[in-house]
Amino acid sequence: MTARRRTIALLDDHVLVIDGLAQWIEMNAPDFEVVAVSGSWEGLVAHATFPPDVVLMARTIESPSSLAERIRICTDAGARVVVMSTEAGPDAETNTLEAGADAFVPKSRPAEAVLDAARRVLGGAEASKTRPPQVDQSTPATLDEWQRRVLKLYATGQSTVDIALIEGVRFERVRGALKQIRAIYASSGRTVATRDDLLRRAAEDGYLSD
Repeated sequence: MTARRRTIALLDDHVLVIDGLAQWIEMNAPDFEVVAVSGSWEGLVAHATFPPDVVLMARTIESPSSLAERIRICTDAGARVVVMSTEAGPDAETNTLEAGADAFVPKSRPAEAVLDAARRVLGGAEASKTRPPQVDQSTPATLDEWQRRVLKLYATGQSTVDIALIEGVRFERVRGALKQIRAIYASSGRTVATRDDLLRRAAEDGYLSD
């Protein structure tokens, strides 16, 4: 039996960019069906195919709705969200994942990386060759007590602001801890491109257990 093609929608107010990406997906990803290409947030949510299985969304667009609001509406409707960004630094990635995105991909990465992220957040059918090689997961990442506390609270759905209030520290210290944790996993080649990835790795290493 042929697997069902997953539906995908693209949102970016740089229409030429997403038109090109949509054409590339249609030519190179037979497991996906592009059902909407929109230059506006309002146009996407009003589209007859909304929600698709996954939304590829630009991090910054002209819209009265914030990034977190756009992501929440998509996820509440049942779509997974991959955010594409011209900003590629750790702050942009951390903020995007904290806003609720399933994955973050810098726009400087090739189209294969975007598809890899889309497949991964949908359950990881076939990852592209751009996916980093996996290492032996029997060796857990080494986290200190503070980082472990932050991870446990993060796993319960607490925001970085909530964690800072609970721990009685500055917001920046919590953000710094999450960035350090991601860097530790990334340095060992263990994928933490999404919030789910990070929590799965932490669970594998026993950091979320009592």
